Amino acid sequence: MIKIDKDGEAYWSLTVDLGVLGKFNSIFINLDGCDITGATDDMSQDERLEKATLYYGNRFKELEEHADFISEQFRMWMITHLCDIEYPFWENGDEDKGSEDYPDYIVKEEIKKFEDENEQVKHDPYSPSPIYKDIQAYNAYANKDNLSSYDIIAKYLPVLHFKKLVDTIRADSIDTYEGNINFQVSSEVCGGMLLCATYGTIYANNELEVTHNC
Repeated sequence: MIKIDKDGEAYWSLTVDLGVLGKFNSIFINLDGCDITGATDDMSQDERLEKATLYYGNRFKELEEHADFISEQFRMWMITHLCDIEYPFWENGDEDKGSEDYPDYIVKEEIKKFEDENEQVKHDPYSPSPIYKDIQAYNAYANKDNLSSYDIIAKYLPVLHFKKLVDTIRADSIDTYEGNINFQVSSEVCGGMLLCATYGTIYANNELEVTHNC
């Protein structure tokens, strides 16, 4: 249900579970963007709240029912984002450490294939990384074989234990505007440099778009 705080702001008081994006609490409801609820200017505040509560109760229920679809879209964005920036997600931030100190979302028997004689993975920011060679050749944007996100990683980026990386995502905040749901998530992996203040929108048709990252 919707509650009004001491500052007059409206919040959804129940938890909404959006799969890999996390569980969100205290969701800000923009009552100025509530025409979609059927509320009109001549209604009382209580009537407007009743309309908004009914609409967003159904909207959040629908989002939870489509959490798998929403989660898969976000995982696919993560894959294409990694391919676009070729972020060295395997690095631990200490060049003196060897392969035993890789993050726990790295599959060690796979990353060893890219190590030199000193058990260090070479990464030249000015040259394509061999780690990304196969997945970039596949082109996750096109995804011609219609693979799931987990299947793409398992087949073309096996150094990454994708679920362990995905599980580091934490829910930050959500707000609403009409039928759109705006979200923010983040993660502490890679020193917070890979997923930090990641913003996006879930549209009325439940399609997801990441609009800003870090």
